[in-house]
Amino acid sequence: MSHPPASRLSIKPRVLAELGNHVEDHLPPAYQPRVLHLSGELVPGADLFITARSVDKLAGPAEPNVLPHRHSVSQTYLFLSPDNSLEVEVFIDEQALAIHAPATVFVPAGALHALRILRGTGTVLSIVRSGTYE
Repeated sequence: MSHPPASRLSIKPRVLAELGNHVEDHLPPAYQPRVLHLSGELVPGADLFITARSVDKLAGPAEPNVLPHRHSVSQTYLFLSPDNSLEVEVFIDEQALAIHAPATVFVPAGALHALRILRGTGTVLSIVRSGTYE
């Protein structure tokens, strides 16, 4: 099996301003830009789609910006917080989960899911098991 040169396997993340099922209007200043870390577009042959979004001292919930949707593959969310203050509400198949970072949530393939950052400081890392966001 032939692999791309190593120089094409190491990439710098880039801002991803738009993403399906995500609403960017009216987010509070505590929200940092969403960053794309890996995709099949960035690295040909990559079979993961990894994004991150951080918030800094979010005082309270904003309007939900990740709308209910499904993927044909599984997805994993990692919730990270330097001071354990990050709180998130995750919905999976209409069940709400209150999450305090650090934590991990696995979303099975085909499950209807959404999330909303409620408060705190931290990062939501999303890993979709596909090279594209489907």
